[in-house]
Amino acid sequence: MEKNTRNNLIRSLKIVWQSSRIWSLVNAAVVLLKGVMPLLLIFIVQMLVDEVSDVLKGDGYAKGVESVYYVLLFAGGVFVLNALLNSLTGIISEKHAFYIDDTVQDSIHACTSKLDFANYDDYNFQNIYYRAINEATYRPKKIYYGFVGLIQNSITLALIAGLLAGLNWMLMIALVLVSVPVVYIRLRYSRKIFSFNREHTEDERSVGYYNRLLTDKAFAKELRAFNLSGLFKKRFEEQKNSLRSKRFRMLKLKTGYELAVQLITAAALIVVFGFIASTAIEGNITQGQMVMYFLAMYRGYSFLQDLLSRISGLYEDGLFLKNFFEFIDFDVIRYEKKNVALFPEKIKEGILIDEVSFKYPNSSRAALKNVSFNINPGETIALVGANGAGKSTLVKLLCGLYRPDEGSICFDGVDLSEIKKDSLAKNVSVVFQDFMLYNVTARENIWFGNVMRSQSDEEISLSAAKSGVDKLIETLPKEYDTVLGTLFKDSEMLSVGEWQRIALSRSFFNDAQLVILDEPTSSLDAFTESQLIQNFKAITKGRTAIIVSHRMSTIHLADRIVVLNERGVAEVGTPAELLAKQGVFYDMMQSMRKNGVV
Repeated sequence: MEKNTRNNLIRSLKIVWQSSRIWSLVNAAVVLLKGVMPLLLIFIVQMLVDEVSDVLKGDGYAKGVESVYYVLLFAGGVFVLNALLNSLTGIISEKHAFYIDDTVQDSIHACTSKLDFANYDDYNFQNIYYRAINEATYRPKKIYYGFVGLIQNSITLALIAGLLAGLNWMLMIALVLVSVPVVYIRLRYSRKIFSFNREHTEDERSVGYYNRLLTDKAFAKELRAFNLSGLFKKRFEEQKNSLRSKRFRMLKLKTGYELAVQLITAAALIVVFGFIASTAIEGNITQGQMVMYFLAMYRGYSFLQDLLSRISGLYEDGLFLKNFFEFIDFDVIRYEKKNVALFPEKIKEGILIDEVSFKYPNSSRAALKNVSFNINPGETIALVGANGAGKSTLVKLLCGLYRPDEGSICFDGVDLSEIKKDSLAKNVSVVFQDFMLYNVTARENIWFGNVMRSQSDEEISLSAAKSGVDKLIETLPKEYDTVLGTLFKDSEMLSVGEWQRIALSRSFFNDAQLVILDEPTSSLDAFTESQLIQNFKAITKGRTAIIVSHRMSTIHLADRIVVLNERGVAEVGTPAELLAKQGVFYDMMQSMRKNGVV
């Protein structure tokens, strides 16, 4: 077995042991007992046949019948114990599986929650993540139970081997020799399947993607509006069938080899059974012993096959666990430095964006080039520019989701890359253009803006009032305790504009120093937008704010405007200054007026 595979098995067993030492020990104890049971059952059969044979011979009939009853009584006790162990195994395994699943999920959640956002744009990481999630849910406990079964079969086989050695030690060697080829074939197949899955990870992800397009609610509208279901179903079936046919070809080859080996094995077993029968005919063993050896040979072969299958299974699981540990150990893109700092208690000097350039992972095109400007404390800045100019990208940089490839972003001279994530989250509040729709209560939807604060009615309703969604929430069946969305019973679905107001409330609930709003009024009706504009200065009083917008009504809320284009910062100034300058911003506004957009 390869060193890496062996290490993966050991790490997996450590996970199982650490999940619950008590249940691991209880499981081991039951395994030991179950390992002895098959041999006890074989001995019972031998004793029963011999006792019945003695009775039929007529030697001491009454005493013989009494002996048969004792053997039957003993057999009943063993059967009851065996049944009890089988029942307990189910309960113990299920209970232990809970702890193993929890430990594995904790490991995954610990990785994904601390993972820097940039990794989700890395296709290589996406492949590793996909493979790990598929394997992590069941492989560790499968390895444990495979290992436990291996020990159980080893105990049983050792006892059966000792029994067969009493007749002829060559019998056990014959068993091993006829079983080894099957294991060799399975090990080779496991390696091929592992290599196949790694090589076709992206193909499997593509199949999963088209399945999502066909089943996920997020795609349901366009699927129907553009009649895309037929096309997507065709692509799904083609890719799925292509993968299946390749996998099936490997399976057919493996099955052919196994069938040939099994035929040879069957012939070998017939020869061994013939040897046992001839030994009984010669009078060297009793009828009961003959039956015992028949059973021992048959059961021994079965257990040896199971043992070798478990070995090949452990080898396969060890290979596939590489996917899980590859994810846990992945050298991810990490931005946070070791020497972390806190966000300034109160911004005094302002925010400096200095020569910032950035391109997304695995992209050759720069999203930002040499962007430089400053934001004064308490100032409201509007970011404007054509689509693709980098406005939303800059918002993500300011939130710490990405780090600049070149240049820096500083808050009062403190580099953003050195600020702790929890400190940054506490002081920067944002509403993204693609804001989240949480299927929880209206109260929790707002509270998620800062879960360190209490869910007091006064604070929650105040944040709702700032975005103008308070009146809507008061009309819901359970008001702030109404579950929003469509996933759960008694939920209330909102319009896109209403969801956006909930998202704005969430941002306002976080009493952050920096408020970032990416297209905050894109889905709002004119009346709600007017209310928000009227309240905006009061909402952002004493705070620094950044607005990304194309609407002149929203842009005029800004103290200064920063115009971005493909070359970086095109212009900076107050709305009046830029309109008077008749530069890029002026041309943009004129174009919008001409097309009736403003």
